[in-house]
Amino acid sequence: MEPHLNLLGKIVKTHGYNGTMVLVSDQTLDDDMERLEEIFAVIDGLPVPFPVEDLTLLTDTSAHLRLKFVGSQNEARELLGCEVFTTVALNDQEPEAEFETWMGCTVLDTRHGKVGVVKNMEDYNGNLVMQIVDGEKETLISLYPEMITRFDHHAKNIYITAPDGYF
Repeated sequence: MEPHLNLLGKIVKTHGYNGTMVLVSDQTLDDDMERLEEIFAVIDGLPVPFPVEDLTLLTDTSAHLRLKFVGSQNEARELLGCEVFTTVALNDQEPEAEFETWMGCTVLDTRHGKVGVVKNMEDYNGNLVMQIVDGEKETLISLYPEMITRFDHHAKNIYITAPDGYF
């Protein structure tokens, strides 16, 4: 069984000549991230594991990242633009507390564009349902982890890929 991967950020540039890269995240990174042992860089659409040699926070949304087996600026350049994932949850909030931050976020579907704004989140016997409003139109979406492709905390956007026929 594949581990659940959480988006950590994106490699945006190299730093120096020893393979160090700058990682930028849409989410707040905390001190626990500095203890990561492994990340997954998406290369050609597949998550490739890399042991972490060093991760040093620069700001609450960026860090210097040095990976084992990436020892030069040229090797680091090959990873520019790659999304980086981890098996570690990015915050220790309870799921209910995290979902409270979704209220007021804009939901964007990869095929249909803007769906609306999150008005409410409800848990119906373990089935998480998001209530989305767009003008007079109200949509209920039963959520599952694979549906959410990205959550941009700063822009307050939730990106989803809904199954065919959902909208």
